[in-house]
Amino acid sequence: MAKDRPPLWLISMLKGGVRKSTSTMMLAFALARRGEEVLVIDADHGTQGVTDWATRVYADGGELPFHVSQWTPRLGLLVPFIRQQQRETGAGRVLVDVGGEAPEVLRQVVLAADRVISPGGAEQGELSRLPATRSIVDPTGVRMSVLLTRVPAAYQGSARDARRDLTADGYHVLETEIPQGREKYAHVWGTVPDDLGAYDALADELLKDE
Repeated sequence: MAKDRPPLWLISMLKGGVRKSTSTMMLAFALARRGEEVLVIDADHGTQGVTDWATRVYADGGELPFHVSQWTPRLGLLVPFIRQQQRETGAGRVLVDVGGEAPEVLRQVVLAADRVISPGGAEQGELSRLPATRSIVDPTGVRMSVLLTRVPAAYQGSARDARRDLTADGYHVLETEIPQGREKYAHVWGTVPDDLGAYDALADELLKDE
């Protein structure tokens, strides 16, 4: 994306159930707490996790500290939609949740992105989908970073092994790791959480690395 436009980050992994929507929303909360005017685009038109989260917040009488817009293919090309929504909201940063089974959407929007964040657990079943994601991102020159999520113990055991193997394969792995933490993360869906856990550290890392 051109330098005079707000940063555009994609949260994308070509696999469902890897915490893309959770990572998108929790990161948006963390960025908003740092004074960022954030726009979240739900481009996962299959599951619409971001939209479901936002709807639950507003249905309970709450309010999100950032903007949310929902995109579906019937609205036309995704990139013009993003730019229109950014202009209307005045957001200074855009996060896009890209569907896990929608490589055509990733191909479309990555051309306008500043970076791609790919969440995934430390198990092989999830990490095995990274090459498919990288095959789309790498030719564009956009930086792709892996976010290890749902790790049993940060920097230990399977997380340590996954980090070692991914680094050896040439992936950039974010320093922040998101633990399983059922007591912390299992009940945040559809809420405005007080405790963002490791996502606070993730926001700081990404902003520092920008």
